[in-house]
Amino acid sequence: MYANWSELREKETAGMLAACTRCGACYDACPMTPHIPAAQGVAPSAIVAGVLDLLQGGAGDAASQGWVSACTRTGSCIPACPEGVNPTLMLRLAKFRAQENGTMPPRDASRAMPTVKAFARLGFTAEEQEKWL
Repeated sequence: MYANWSELREKETAGMLAACTRCGACYDACPMTPHIPAAQGVAPSAIVAGVLDLLQGGAGDAASQGWVSACTRTGSCIPACPEGVNPTLMLRLAKFRAQENGTMPPRDASRAMPTVKAFARLGFTAEEQEKWL
């Protein structure tokens, strides 16, 4: 059990940094990667290394910041990791750290959330989602 959020974050971060081999399998499994212009043509291993830099309080680069921002928490990356790291959590923690130190701006969901909630209430079938979204 962790005493507080900071302790949880630091222990999880340390475990991720120790376990991650920067292989890029998590990035390859992510369905959002085709939608990150700054990451096009960048090696997945380099993008993961940038995320780990963000996780440690560094600036990362445009590609790693793009991936952190694009994560929708599908979890597709989790079974892809051969080292047992939870990449979804890794991206969330990297984003929190980057927002704390000013590397990335805090997210302003005030304009987007009404649209997201409206679409969620529509209850699209999988076929309709494929067609409309």
